[in-house]
Amino acid sequence: MLLCFKNNMKIFDTHTHYDERKYGKSADVLIQRILADNVAGFMAVGHSVSANFRAVELAEAFAPVFASVGIHPHYAKEGLPADYLTTLEGLAAHTKVVAIGECGLDYHYDGYERDTQIAVFREQSELAAKLNLPVIVHSRDATEDTMAILKEFKPRAVMHCFSGSVETMRELVKLGILVSFTGVLTFPNARRAAEVVKEIPLEYLMLETDCPYMAPQKFRGKTCDSSMLGEVAEKVAQIRGMGVEEVVTICNNNAKRFFGITF
Repeated sequence: MLLCFKNNMKIFDTHTHYDERKYGKSADVLIQRILADNVAGFMAVGHSVSANFRAVELAEAFAPVFASVGIHPHYAKEGLPADYLTTLEGLAAHTKVVAIGECGLDYHYDGYERDTQIAVFREQSELAAKLNLPVIVHSRDATEDTMAILKEFKPRAVMHCFSGSVETMRELVKLGILVSFTGVLTFPNARRAAEVVKEIPLEYLMLETDCPYMAPQKFRGKTCDSSMLGEVAEKVAQIRGMGVEEVVTICNNNAKRFFGITF
């Protein structure tokens, strides 16, 4: 049973990947269903050359869907097309492309190319500044380098799938950077994330699934989709001692303001 809201309220998912193979040919059918259910819309987030084109296609196909275009740090390596920035800038001219990303740094797996990742993140930060677009930032096991670049560029940004400490959150807030939480917040061992949610100023909070990954605890083992995001809102409400509809309203308004969109 999915979490339903009062007064036909719907939730906006600020970070999705419906291009993934896990959805197969049924992705568009799923999207039609969830938009008719409890989902107000979502950000189709690009992360590779091919995924960027799919994100734009989804934004064109569905009115409450918007897109971002960028290169994830896993793809910021040898073999990245030399003209990738030109391609990103061309895609960003589309009226429904409202952000650059996801981009950033990821040092989690052996063999990562630190210097290349930093160079590509910096290039995309420069592009976002040139186009006056917000940035969707990915950071994993790379807090020090990520913060150094954010402090240098001072972008309008969101740290997606936030897994950092309260102290890091406070540094981000000082920079005017939002943080976003996934279904990980609902996991029994997500004590640090819960502490951040308890402390963060609500105007800096957004919600996401990062689907098909990070399904909330209630749906563990299943392919995640945006209709499950209500579970994350419910957890935020529990932590903050608020009504879930109030949380959804605040986070939806934050998404509208951050991305400059209406839904």
